Amino acid sequence: METAKKYNLIFHVSEIDGLTRRPSIGVSNINGSSLNHEIASFLETNGLELIEHIKSEINSLDYGFEFKGYNIWGYHDAESMEIRNFPPNKSVAIFNTGGKEVEIPLEDFLQILEEWKTFVESVPKPHWLDRR
Repeated sequence: METAKKYNLIFHVSEIDGLTRRPSIGVSNINGSSLNHEIASFLETNGLELIEHIKSEINSLDYGFEFKGYNIWGYHDAESMEIRNFPPNKSVAIFNTGGKEVEIPLEDFLQILEEWKTFVESVPKPHWLDRR
C-alpha cells in the first residue's frame, strides 16, 4: 500500500450494523484540505471485476502517439478519469470531480489500482464490492 500512502489514500473496512462490510478509501486531511479525494471517489465503488476491466482498458491503449481526452469509466456514470499521453514516456491519469484537475503518473495509478485490488481481495465476503 506504499503508493496509495504516497497519495494520502487510506484503505479500510467499515461495517453497517455489524453485518455489511464495506471496503472504503479514506483521504487524510493535510492543513484542513483532503488531498486526492478525486482518486478515492473514482476507485471506491470498483470491485474486482471492474478493477480488471479498468486495467485492461488502460493497457489496451496505444501509447505510441500523443493523445488527450481518453476517458475510462468507473462504476458510476459520473465517475471517470482521463488518460493523456505525451510520448516518449509521459502518460498521466487525470481526475477532476471537484473542478480542479489532479494529475498523477499513469504508473502510479496502475500501482494504486493493484493495491486496491489486493485490499478488496483481503476483505472477507460478503461485502458490497464482491460482485462488481
